[in-house]
Amino acid sequence: MRGLILWAAIACATLAAPLRAEIDGHGPDAWRVTGVAADDVLSMRMGPGTRYLVIDSLPPNARGLEQVTCVPLLIPLIYHKLTEAQRNALPPRWCLMRTGGIANLFAVRRLVRRWV
Repeated sequence: MRGLILWAAIACATLAAPLRAEIDGHGPDAWRVTGVAADDVLSMRMGPGTRYLVIDSLPPNARGLEQVTCVPLLIPLIYHKLTEAQRNALPPRWCLMRTGGIANLFAVRRLVRRWV
């Protein structure tokens, strides 16, 4: 049930992506892939976790990804109220990112903000 609710939230975010990307202000519009070996790729997955099917991939030097939303949702107001132990206990974050008009999920540990 929890997974169904999570995917309903992601589906809503995806359908409203053009509007949401302009109004939510929770992330930069330019991200790049990081920590992926030159002879490897970053997997695009159907869901937030390695147990989900890989449906595509990005090269290790991919840039210009746009953040749509992330799970778990952790806005600054909540983040700053958590203790370090609570932050460390959170599950890994996965973000719905858009590249070339297609949105897919990526592990945040493999993405970094690209400030221009």
